Amino acid sequence: MVVWSNDRYESVEHRAVVNSEKDRISIPFFFSPAHYTIVEPLEELINDQNPAKYKPYNWGEYFTNRIRSNFQKLDVENIQIYHFRLPDKFG
Repeated sequence: MVVWSNDRYESVEHRAVVNSEKDRISIPFFFSPAHYTIVEPLEELINDQNPAKYKPYNWGEYFTNRIRSNFQKLDVENIQIYHFRLPDKFG
């Protein structure tokens, strides 16, 4: 969401309140684009005053690398969205 919105929106932080007197049931829901999707800031949100802040990336490659790096000890940093952030042209 942060890349598509060019930093306008962030994903919400997950929070849960524990109640020691009552059981809680959670039903997670995950949405992911198709593996062939190129994720990049939407054209409607880019202009001269607000240039693209992220370079395009392939969702399938990103997701596969995240899964592999979460479950294996690799000699590389765990890939994050900020790895696709473009340098700020103002500093």
